[in-house]
Amino acid sequence: MTAVIHPGPIERLMVVTNEVLIRLRGEDTGGELSIVEFTLPAGSTGASPHIHHGHAEEFVIITGEVTFDLVTDGEPAVGVVGAGGTVSVPSGVAHGFRNTSDAEAKLIGLFRPAGYEAYFRDVHEMVMSGHVPTPADLAELRARYNTTSL
Repeated sequence: MTAVIHPGPIERLMVVTNEVLIRLRGEDTGGELSIVEFTLPAGSTGASPHIHHGHAEEFVIITGEVTFDLVTDGEPAVGVVGAGGTVSVPSGVAHGFRNTSDAEAKLIGLFRPAGYEAYFRDVHEMVMSGHVPTPADLAELRARYNTTSL
């Protein structure tokens, strides 16, 4: 992988109720990494529970608080993570996240290897066509990217 300075343009997507900014694309890193910024309105779901079978994710909370639903060693766990906090989710670990607070939250997601950012593009296209994605729609899209909805 070579060094990358990515000043833009940044892709700005609407994924259901959330704004998603693709800050670094897999194409920019030889497929090794993508970086996505999520803005979650108060009370919104960032991602319903799912399992990635081909990539890991790391999250850094920028502002607000985000509630993570995880399954660690077969045990469900819920954690509220505030600004400056981090969460690491290896491939194969069930997880989801949501904003249960009454204020907006922002977080950065790092995907290794890259590729899952295309899922957000697909959801955006669905939303822009006037279709509100159902859980079945999201499960079908996730399956394209080696991810199982729970």
